[in-house]
Amino acid sequence: MARKSFGRAYLSRTIRLNSIRRGLLGGSNFWLTVFAARLVSSRLRTVTKRGEKPIRFSEGLKVGETLEISHIDPSTDRT
Repeated sequence: MARKSFGRAYLSRTIRLNSIRRGLLGGSNFWLTVFAARLVSSRLRTVTKRGEKPIRFSEGLKVGETLEISHIDPSTDRT
């Protein structure tokens, strides 16, 4: 018979479910604080994520073609 693993994923899932069930739905201030802390930490992790950014646009250039990237100042009149 296999034992239940208490790894990081299991612990994280248990804390997440308890914070939702007991904090948001149950009204416990402690678990509501745990829920808010997990939410803020996950959003911060997403915002401060390091590494290579995804490529938004990719197109090959043929010999002799050029690509110009410019910035238009929003305060100037474009008409």
